[in-house]
Amino acid sequence: MEPNQYKYMFEVEDHHWWYVGNHENFLSLLHRKNILKDGINVLDAGCGTGKWLEILKQSNKITETGIDYEEIALEFARTRGNLNLRIGDINQCIFKESSFDLITSFDVICNTNVDDSVALKNLNFYLKEDGYLLLTLPAFQFLHSKHDEMVHQNKRYRKKQLKKLIENNGFEVVKISYCVHLLFPVAILKRVFDKIFSANKEDHNEVKLPSTTINQIFLAIMRFENFLFRFISFPFGLSVLVLAKKRSS
Repeated sequence: MEPNQYKYMFEVEDHHWWYVGNHENFLSLLHRKNILKDGINVLDAGCGTGKWLEILKQSNKITETGIDYEEIALEFARTRGNLNLRIGDINQCIFKESSFDLITSFDVICNTNVDDSVALKNLNFYLKEDGYLLLTLPAFQFLHSKHDEMVHQNKRYRKKQLKKLIENNGFEVVKISYCVHLLFPVAILKRVFDKIFSANKEDHNEVKLPSTTINQIFLAIMRFENFLFRFISFPFGLSVLVLAKKRSS
C-alpha cells in the first residue's frame, strides 16, 4: 500500500461508514457464532493501522497479535494503545503450528505481493483444531480501480472462486456471502466517475470522509444490511466475506 493510504485510513477509521459498518458486521457475526470469547488467541493478519484489533480488545479479554508487512502501518497502530504488533509477511510461515483460535484478515491476500494460496496454507497451519478464519476480499474484477492500484491490490474475487480457494487450502466454509450489497449501485457510479475525472490523481483518496449527512445515511444503510446479513446471503456486493473453520485432520 502506498504510504499516504495508511494515513488516509487512520484518519477516518473511527467514523467512516465503510469501516464502522463493516467492523460492526464482523463483530456481530463472531459473537453470534460464539467464536469471539474471553481467553482466546487472535491473529489479525494484515492489521493495518490497528482499528480492528482495538475493537476486538474492547469487546473481549483476548490475547491479540497483529502483523503487517509495512512498518508505517504499525506506527499508526501503536498509537491505539498496548497492542501486540510485529512486522510479518503472510507469504512466510512465522508462527508455530496451532497458535491461534481465530484469525482475521481483511483485504490482504489480494495484494500484489501475496500468493493467496500460500497465505491461506500458512493461516491454516497457525490455527488450532476447530479454529476459525474470518476473511474479506474485494469482489468482481470489473470493479478494479485507481484505489486498487494505490493499495497494491491486483486480484478481485467472485464467491465461487473464493469458496474453491478456501476449501483447497484446508478449510470448511461456515458462511460465505457478498457484502456492501445495498450500496453497490452507488459504487458503480463512483467507479465510472473516477475513471473519467480523477483516475490520474497522485493523491487519490477513496476513503475520504464524506459529509456528516452522507456518512450517516450510508452507515444507516450498512446497519440495515448487517441486520439482513443475519438471515440471508447476498448475490453481489463490493466485498466477499467468508467465515471458515479449519478442517479436521
